[in-house]
Amino acid sequence: MADEPAAELSGPLLGYYCGKSSNYSCPGDHVTWEIVLLEGGRCSIECRSELSPSKGGTSAWQVEGSWEWDEDDEEVVVTVTKEDPLGGPRRDRDLKLDYEGAGEQSSLAFKGTRCPWSRPLPDAFVEELAAMSLKELKAKAEASGLDPSGCVERDEFVSLLQRAKASGTLKEKPKVPAKPQAEAPQTELPKCEPAKVDAPGCEAPKAEAPASTPEAGYAAASAPPVAAEPAAVAAEDTSGCYTLEQLSDKRVWEKLDVVSTERETYLPESVFQELFGTSKEAFAKLPKWKRDNEKKK
Repeated sequence: MADEPAAELSGPLLGYYCGKSSNYSCPGDHVTWEIVLLEGGRCSIECRSELSPSKGGTSAWQVEGSWEWDEDDEEVVVTVTKEDPLGGPRRDRDLKLDYEGAGEQSSLAFKGTRCPWSRPLPDAFVEELAAMSLKELKAKAEASGLDPSGCVERDEFVSLLQRAKASGTLKEKPKVPAKPQAEAPQTELPKCEPAKVDAPGCEAPKAEAPASTPEAGYAAASAPPVAAEPAAVAAEDTSGCYTLEQLSDKRVWEKLDVVSTERETYLPESVFQELFGTSKEAFAKLPKWKRDNEKKK
């Protein structure tokens, strides 16, 4: 008996859905809607306008939430879990997004605008390779058990690694955790007793001869030992930085000389590390999609 054809998978395709509304609130207010459906039922909806709010444009906002597929009504139901004080749907509100098409030809409707599927979710492996130098790519290929002898250009190394990953032959060596260094045994110093002058390594305190002058004798006998001053803690350089409150209030940071999409870089280093759990330098080396996800938390 012939095998029955496999049933087609239903439901929306994960990835980015982008649409544009022209003259949304006023002439020139061209708004872009971006809906991102992620794995695990997570999603985000973002609004961006080409017109500044000071000129009547829609304020930029981004909300996060969870999504479910309603197969009966062919809708994506979004529940907002994190609202944006600058605008957008409020928390715990359910949004029903009409779904049309299938696969890469599908689209979602939001605010009366069709948002076609535009691109898949970022591939962490591809972004990892893109951040590597030619030398690092070769080392990764060799560490994965591949033969990169025929590769010369960067694209050839990347293609070799991607093919190996797709075929399941990419085998990276497990990282061996570094062994903790054993603490050096502490040598116990011989205890000195003032009464025993002949103790090894010890000498009885010698009485100092009286000073030739009363002033010198008084200074030598009664002056207390000078305690070492604690090292001064270097003050953090906050020049060019702003507070979290300033950078969170759109009415305030719009008047500051900051890049709107990189406002976190204007925080003091100590505040930045408290919010993101890492330094600015380490944060800047992360892929863009990881930095965006961290800023949404």
